[in-house]
Amino acid sequence: MPGWAPKTKGKLYKLHSAATVLGMFLGIFHAMLLVIDTFMPFSWAELLLPFSAEHSPLMNGLGTIAAFGMIAIILTTDLRNKLNKKVWRALHLCSYPTFVMALIHGMGVGSDTNVGWIFISYVLTFAILTILLIIRGFLGGKRSLAHFAGRR
Repeated sequence: MPGWAPKTKGKLYKLHSAATVLGMFLGIFHAMLLVIDTFMPFSWAELLLPFSAEHSPLMNGLGTIAAFGMIAIILTTDLRNKLNKKVWRALHLCSYPTFVMALIHGMGVGSDTNVGWIFISYVLTFAILTILLIIRGFLGGKRSLAHFAGRR
């Protein structure tokens, strides 16, 4: 965010990195639980091949694509210094559609979506992401817009 102190940005970056890795591990754990679930088990093929699930293929396919997107974003972030800056930025911007696909997947087939605090967490994470995107992209000034669009 423009105007924030470097120390604050550093702390937020560490939190962002930790949350990303934790999210990936929770996603992998989620897939593993689906394989051993006795109520509605999924095969590894259904989990790894988008839109191949017997139950809700579209919604589950979005979850599979979101998982692959998250893996790609994490791996390319780890390789950031070895990648062209524009390529890395383009790949990292894929985190937005990846988030939206994961959100649609969760709201569409999540067995706990009707639980009040789960639904509120979906709405709040979407709202927070949208607000931060607006602040970063539109309220940060011309330099921020150029940076957001990948130009300098």
